[in-house]
Amino acid sequence: MGLGKTIEVGVLLTELIQRGRGQRILVVALKSILAQFQEELWARFTIPLVRLDSVGIQRVQARIPANQNPFHVFDRVIVSVDTLKKDSRYRAYLEGCHWDAVVIDECQNVAVRGKNMAQRARLAKLLARNTDALILTSATPHDGNPESFASLMQLLEPTAVADPKNYTHEEVGDLFIRRFQKDVRAGALGQFHERQVDTLT
Repeated sequence: MGLGKTIEVGVLLTELIQRGRGQRILVVALKSILAQFQEELWARFTIPLVRLDSVGIQRVQARIPANQNPFHVFDRVIVSVDTLKKDSRYRAYLEGCHWDAVVIDECQNVAVRGKNMAQRARLAKLLARNTDALILTSATPHDGNPESFASLMQLLEPTAVADPKNYTHEEVGDLFIRRFQKDVRAGALGQFHERQVDTLT
C-alpha cells in the first residue's frame, strides 16, 4: 500500500507504448479505485483510458451495429472487474478481443481458491489468454495458500508451476517482484519523512 503500484504500471505501459506494443490497453480494477487509477495514468503518464461501466458499454452498443464488439471501439479502456464478470454477454465480447496489455489491479481477487473457480478467476484466465503482456498488481500480502498463488503465476506463465501444491521460489521467482516499505525506504535515500502521530481526545 502506498509504494507506487500505479506508477510502476504507468512506467511499464509507457515502455510498451514506446516500443509499439501498447496500442490496445485494458485496465481491470475495483470499482472504488477506477477514477484514481484513471486520473494517475493520465496526470503522470498522459495515458488516456476510457472508463466503461455497464451504462457506458450500453451507450457504446447503442451507437454501433448489433454485431460489432463494443470493446473494439476504444483502444484504451479501464473497467471494473465486477462489471465484466456479472454479464455473460461481456465474456463473448472479450473472447473476440486481443489486447497488447492487460492490467489487473488487486489481483488477489482473481486468484483461484478451492475447487470451484469463481467468475473473477475465469475472467482473469480469459484475459490472460488474449493479451501479449499481463501485469498483475496487489497491495495485499500473499494469503499463504500455495495453490492460490500458483494460480496467479499460471496466469503469467501457464507452464511455470507443475504442481500447484508443491513448488519452489526458483520456479516462479522471475515472474513477480515483492517490495516492502523498508526496500523503498532504502532506495529513496532518506527522502521519506517520518510520520508524526498526535493523539486527539
